[in-house]
Amino acid sequence: MSGIRSSAQLKLKTHAYDTFMGLDGSRHITAMDTGREQHFATIENAYCDWRGQVVRGPAARPVHGSLQVVHARHFDTDRVVYGERRGDGIRLTSTEGHEDAFRYPQDAVLSSTIFNRNVHVAAKGARMRYYDGALFHQNSSPSMSLLRPSMITTVQRRLCVAGITGFETEVHISRVDSPAVFPGDEDPAEESVLRAGIIDVANLIGTADQITGLGQLEQDGLVVFTSDRAVVYRLDPDIDAWTIDAQANLRVGCVSHNTICPAGTDLLFCSRQGVHSIRRSSQNGILLGTVSLSFKIDTLYRHCFENMSDPAAMSAVYDQDANQYHVFFPQPGNRTARRLTLTLSPVPGEEDSARYSGGTFLDARCGDALAGRLVYGTNGGLYEIVRDRNRDGLPATAVAPEAYIVTPFLWHGSLVEAKRTHSFTLQASGSGIVEMWATDLEGRVLGSMAFEIAPDADDTDSFAVPLSRQYERMWQVRYLAAQYHFRITQSDGLVRISGFAVTTRQD
Repeated sequence: MSGIRSSAQLKLKTHAYDTFMGLDGSRHITAMDTGREQHFATIENAYCDWRGQVVRGPAARPVHGSLQVVHARHFDTDRVVYGERRGDGIRLTSTEGHEDAFRYPQDAVLSSTIFNRNVHVAAKGARMRYYDGALFHQNSSPSMSLLRPSMITTVQRRLCVAGITGFETEVHISRVDSPAVFPGDEDPAEESVLRAGIIDVANLIGTADQITGLGQLEQDGLVVFTSDRAVVYRLDPDIDAWTIDAQANLRVGCVSHNTICPAGTDLLFCSRQGVHSIRRSSQNGILLGTVSLSFKIDTLYRHCFENMSDPAAMSAVYDQDANQYHVFFPQPGNRTARRLTLTLSPVPGEEDSARYSGGTFLDARCGDALAGRLVYGTNGGLYEIVRDRNRDGLPATAVAPEAYIVTPFLWHGSLVEAKRTHSFTLQASGSGIVEMWATDLEGRVLGSMAFEIAPDADDTDSFAVPLSRQYERMWQVRYLAAQYHFRITQSDGLVRISGFAVTTRQD
């Protein structure tokens, strides 16, 4: 660490900030200065990991296509099926170059699942389609050709669909291992326990609500969401063994089927109020309940949600490798999109330690993850996230985001006395440029500096505590309180900010 010499008579005090906790919109930016476990006012295209470090968001490389992608689903680890918005509607395409001749309307919201190793796609008012790795086909079920559901998922070797016009409270469930045989296609005299069936939640929810989403919980749970609550069924290949899970008391609804994502033993989803998780009680392991994970960013979440013309267009993806849940909010006009990222801690007992960040990188509007491969659907085609885990730099075609982080107003103690700063210290590792500048309560820029972060051989070798380098600079400004802005640029690898400190004069 480099030192800054000063007179022996000069009294200094260092105010350190570390263990960063992501966004917090529950308090005003003038009342968030905590030092340790410090939250941010803004964090774009970066995130706070479980150690409390600020990490620049990962880069991405183009995979396929150049038009707007509105939905994506892995066919296998190497191939992806996606919906591409064109001038004449939305068309299904694969990364193998296969295209479907069928067109969905421009405003269609696609839903998909994997069944019998095929990608099955549904959209409101359209016939169900599926992709077998070479061709796109129409589902041959006569009843589904008429009912045309908008939501689809897979539970216990059965295809489950909902969102049917005229039957808004019904879930139609296919025959075991038969995606083209639904209740309307069965012989009325059929007695096989493997036959198709219908679940109607109309008299269970007790309101005039309707189904808004379907999700798979654990191995055999079908969660039927409405706008204000959810009902859990336990399915089985044997239709006579279907039961309602009486241990589930879920009084929170879902706003978009495409936000429902399994995450370990939990099920994550988005409601009008925020991000929630369905999980078993930690006390007895039997009762199922919901846990709110977004109370710290309630205002920001509501702003993103209320700015959407169609909440059903929201989508999300859970990245198991990074323990992150990404929620996408396509903005009005379909030109831009915002992303909120929830980073969960892998440490036992800290599952609810939610760290949020935002992003506009590539205007990503949907995504899917499989076997460590995370893809984003963007306005310019399908992109794959590049994991920053080596020192060899990024692929030539990869694009790295520019991260932007803003602290709340930092007071360094007194709320009424002006401070005279002496120096600024940044603790960071990786390779790139970190620009820093500060603004006062009136928004005036007080000064700026740039740090060239040099790679250190030990930066990525330690699993528990990264060996970060410290950079100290003279920083002589005067303010009552200041916001510190950071921009991470020219980075071709992992850049992490572990902490920073402001040293003030004690006159």
